[in-house]
Amino acid sequence: MKKLLAFALVALLMVSSGLALAQDTPLTHIEGKLQRSEIALKKSYPDNAVIPGVSTTTGIPFDGVYAPVVIVVDNAEAAHPHWGVGEADVMYQVPNAGAGATKLLALFADHAPAQAGGVRSARTPFVQVVSGWGAAFGYAGSAGKEVNDAANVPQLLSDLGYRKAGLTFDLLGNNTYSERIRGYVGPHNLSAHISEIRDIVVKAGATFQPRGFLFTDAAQTAGVPAGYIELQHYGNDPKALSNPASASSFTYDEAGKGYIRANSSGTYVDRDAPAQPIIYANVIIQRTKLTGVAGGYVATKELVGSGAAEIFTGGKYIAGAWTRTANDSRTVFVDDKGEEIALQRGKTFIIITNDVTTVDYR
Repeated sequence: MKKLLAFALVALLMVSSGLALAQDTPLTHIEGKLQRSEIALKKSYPDNAVIPGVSTTTGIPFDGVYAPVVIVVDNAEAAHPHWGVGEADVMYQVPNAGAGATKLLALFADHAPAQAGGVRSARTPFVQVVSGWGAAFGYAGSAGKEVNDAANVPQLLSDLGYRKAGLTFDLLGNNTYSERIRGYVGPHNLSAHISEIRDIVVKAGATFQPRGFLFTDAAQTAGVPAGYIELQHYGNDPKALSNPASASSFTYDEAGKGYIRANSSGTYVDRDAPAQPIIYANVIIQRTKLTGVAGGYVATKELVGSGAAEIFTGGKYIAGAWTRTANDSRTVFVDDKGEEIALQRGKTFIIITNDVTTVDYR
């Protein structure tokens, strides 16, 4: 573990040195808002065409079977560094409880690692994200009817047809597709066998309809330069202390053509490749209303609808929006003219949060 942290520190120093010339540039604050009414959204946005030999989730070459799997990833400081996440096509940070607490969701589509984690429990907003991809879902237990109807994950999975379709994988039960690993204290040590979960659903005859992004090979010309992004999370109370495990920054790396993430645990890396920061070609902040329920759980069901979005792609910032018409439809991100934005090819990091979270850039 000490060696892993040492590698991560070296990577962080490399990123920091690249920022040296920009430190004197003041940060620009983005006003937190849930909606951008000035952006005219279309009534519908057709799914993007599937191009043979090209991934619908990353836009890079891919010839395999499309069978996406999403797992809940622990975002506590003691859970870092995560493992297997370097192979995730899309990462989400999603509100989990009050005071700005969050968890991550890792979407594996192009590649399915043997193991990934650490896996933690599910919340209803996570289910809404997963249903937008129609993916198989791995998690470690969940809130149920004993908490509140709005937080009842098993009921929502049932309502959306997930249980009947055999797409739910509770890793706390007796199974062959999860295990506790060494090197981490419980409960941060639960590992999911992503490749095995995918094999199970494929052999069972499950079919998946790609609902991917729109990509481009052209350099991003719209927007304003944004080489550094900083986020602080406060839940629904702007006067509260920011949650340290949820706060993060993203630094644009010209060579890698994407953003390198850092949080309170250091540069975001995969445990199995600690010297290689994970690069995200696109970083998107998806604003929505957060609803809290008994027990401090976040149970928002506002992920179907529309809202404001801060879109960072190709080293530029675009004040855009998002829209989604149903639980089983994709989320579309649009520019200031209401046109679906063409993202840069590569991985994407999406932060689902409210208007209280502060976003600054330079």
